[in-house]
Amino acid sequence: MKNGNKNTQFYSITIKVVILILLAFALYKQLFANNQLKDVGEKLKIQIQQEGIFLIIISFLLMFFNWGLEALKWKLLMDKLTPVQFTRAFKAVWTGVTLGLFTPNRIGEYGGRILYLPKKIRIKGIVASLIGSYAQILVTLLAGIIALVFFIDQKQDIEKYTYIIIAVLSAISFIILIITYYNLDLLVQLLNKVKLFNRIKPYTEVLKYYHNSEYTVYLLLSLLRYIVYTAQYLIFLRLFGVSLHGADGIIAVGVIFLVQTIIPTFAVAELFTRGSIAVIILKNFTSNDFAPIAASTCMWILNLIIPAVLGYIFIIRFNFFKNKNTK
Repeated sequence: MKNGNKNTQFYSITIKVVILILLAFALYKQLFANNQLKDVGEKLKIQIQQEGIFLIIISFLLMFFNWGLEALKWKLLMDKLTPVQFTRAFKAVWTGVTLGLFTPNRIGEYGGRILYLPKKIRIKGIVASLIGSYAQILVTLLAGIIALVFFIDQKQDIEKYTYIIIAVLSAISFIILIITYYNLDLLVQLLNKVKLFNRIKPYTEVLKYYHNSEYTVYLLLSLLRYIVYTAQYLIFLRLFGVSLHGADGIIAVGVIFLVQTIIPTFAVAELFTRGSIAVIILKNFTSNDFAPIAASTCMWILNLIIPAVLGYIFIIRFNFFKNKNTK
């Protein structure tokens, strides 16, 4: 029995060390091996001296609010499977951020979250988590589609018939996305008729637990997160000398988030991709190429790097093989 405990303790420590190495590699790759980050830091110091630290504090508080909303959404989703306390949901979400930092499209987030669920429902937990992820992607796509229509309308070199085609296709996409979201259970039922999907049928049954009113709640929570992201981005753009007011800011950020969502990336390469996309899109609003890169860098550090580092604290305290963690 003692040997068994020693073995599980050894395996648990080994897993934590491996995660630490991967996390350290991801951080080094983007933070310490990135010369551009020094320029961002120096510029940020100057801007803070000029405008004060108030905007930074607001953005920092919004980060906690943002992940608090995500934790609440995940808690509500998991409550259909097993009761989950909000604090436990918050730990699960940030543990997921840590594991997602070094996986394609941050897919490791699902693995991190389900560690806090009983073993017997972990796969169902992943399926339920996908509802929340789809809700977030849906909000980003819908807001982005609307922003894209207005963005193209502002460009003088676009022919009217081209604009009409894009607007119609956008409207059709909008409708299809909404219908699909509110009928996920029907979609899965169709897929289950295909022999290839028979194996996952016991797990996809979880979609029947959720009703349209609950789907709407998840969508609203996702919308709040989107608003927080937008506010943070506009704050950082302002800090680096670009003030986008009213509709211009919403349109520009909406298109940026849309393109970033469509393009698949590794989290460790995400900073470069996000910065490049922002520069291209914001050329229509400003000649300041540094601001979009700097704003994307700050967003990446604030909403991903800091939570990932803090999430590792929860991993350190987590025993991967002890029953109490999975009850």
